[in-house]
Amino acid sequence: MTATVHQDIRDEVTDLFIGERTLGDSIAPPLLFVAAEAAWGLSIAAVVAIASGVAIAAWRIRRGQKPIYAIAGIGGIAFAVFLALRSGRAESYFLPGIVTTLLYGAGTLVSIVIKRPLSGWTGWIHRGWPRDWFWRDDVRPAYSHASWYWFWYFAIRGLVSLWLFSNGWVEILALWKTLTSWPTILPLFYLSYRNGVVKRDSLGGPNVVEHLAGAEPPYVGGQRRF
Repeated sequence: MTATVHQDIRDEVTDLFIGERTLGDSIAPPLLFVAAEAAWGLSIAAVVAIASGVAIAAWRIRRGQKPIYAIAGIGGIAFAVFLALRSGRAESYFLPGIVTTLLYGAGTLVSIVIKRPLSGWTGWIHRGWPRDWFWRDDVRPAYSHASWYWFWYFAIRGLVSLWLFSNGWVEILALWKTLTSWPTILPLFYLSYRNGVVKRDSLGGPNVVEHLAGAEPPYVGGQRRF
């Protein structure tokens, strides 16, 4: 694996922490919610969770980032708090996240089966490369390979969360959510990115410039980033 690829991975990982929406945004409110619920009850926990969401949103807006991410974050927290208060069960706070995770898993699996893998879609959106390049038979399998990592991540995270939710183990559920956030996502991101690049290079397909130029094999390949 070249130093260039490792630098690409470092750049992508850095964006998870200082980009428009970082991993910390999704970790802090539920942890504060569970801690406050254990100490002072559900009503206070609801206030603490929403307050933490507002504080994060204000901080991001102050840094000049897009308000849409801040507003979406507050909306998600408010909905989770509503479910918890309506049901009278603290674990209901985590229900929207559980459902979303399972839907991501199902969507990722479907995308692989129909040969339009999730990693290809995210690459197309993020990179702006030609969409049909991602679906080439000598390119697409690499993105399917990377997508399998994320399918298993979503499936395991969602199913274990659902089991913990069903048993009402809210503290363990919060811990599981935390452990399967950045401590799991970072190494998983590295593996899927690294092995995706290796798989793509082994397929012998063209790089984006060659694809756009209608070049014939053998190709130079060596497309930068994933």
